[in-house]
Amino acid sequence: MNTLFLMALLSIIGLGIIYAIEALKPEKATIDPNYVAEKRALTLGFGEIFVPQNWIASSIDDEQRALENLSLLIPVQLQDQVAEVPVDLVPASRTTPSAYLLDALYIHRFSSDPAQYAHGLVGRTLKDGEGYENESVWYDPLRPQPFVAKCVAPLDETVQTPNCLETKLVTKRVAAVIKFPEQYLPQWKAFDAQMRAKLELMTKAD
Repeated sequence: MNTLFLMALLSIIGLGIIYAIEALKPEKATIDPNYVAEKRALTLGFGEIFVPQNWIASSIDDEQRALENLSLLIPVQLQDQVAEVPVDLVPASRTTPSAYLLDALYIHRFSSDPAQYAHGLVGRTLKDGEGYENESVWYDPLRPQPFVAKCVAPLDETVQTPNCLETKLVTKRVAAVIKFPEQYLPQWKAFDAQMRAKLELMTKAD
């Protein structure tokens, strides 16, 4: 049998096996961004919150109530996709809201590079040094409690990796550290509105 023909035949058979295996894999469950499961009452530091069970990504015991931190995956709708956003809940005493840092810290670290304007946001690079390297801040200049994200330059702009973060208060005692890819910035209004609403849900028992 011709060697080239045999190689082509084996390749076709190999592809058929691969497609058959893929077809047998169970489909990934569709995530409903609006679904809120039964809430679990938890304490971080001295603050009580009520977290939907379907958002919890940390491994915690059934009886455990008091925590130092809690990892969540909060679903949000972004155009035609549902994104699960990594969010870490921590005691508010351990971090500072990004909106406060904008005026208290970041503005004093802006480099002399010209500002960028995109999607209703202002972008400013930060001076290197003192723990800041290849970082920029994107913020909404109009609201008193603005959207403020600090982003580190991605290694690969084609890959969506969480290279931006924003910290918001959930309650006076609990803060949320939100991590997301810079590719979400064009949709920041929808992203920010949904995230604020999701954090507000955790302040209520029902």
